[in-house]
Amino acid sequence: MNTKKNVLFFIFVFPIALVIGILLSLALSLQFEEDVRINWFIAVAVGVLLDLVLTWRNSNDAKERSGSN
Repeated sequence: MNTKKNVLFFIFVFPIALVIGILLSLALSLQFEEDVRINWFIAVAVGVLLDLVLTWRNSNDAKERSGSN
C-alpha cells in the first residue's frame, strides 16, 4: 500500500518538477548560449531528480508520522 502511495505521489509531482527543469534549462540557455532553447536532457534529468528527492522526503516523513503514533 505504501508503494502505491509513493508511485501516485511521483506521478502527481513529476509535471511540476518537469516545469521547474524546463525553466532551469531556459535560464542556463540564456546564460551560456546566444539563443534561447530548451535542452531536454537537462530539463528531464532535473525533473526526475527533483521528483525522486521529493518522493523520498515524503516517504520518510510518512514513516516518521506512522512510527510516532
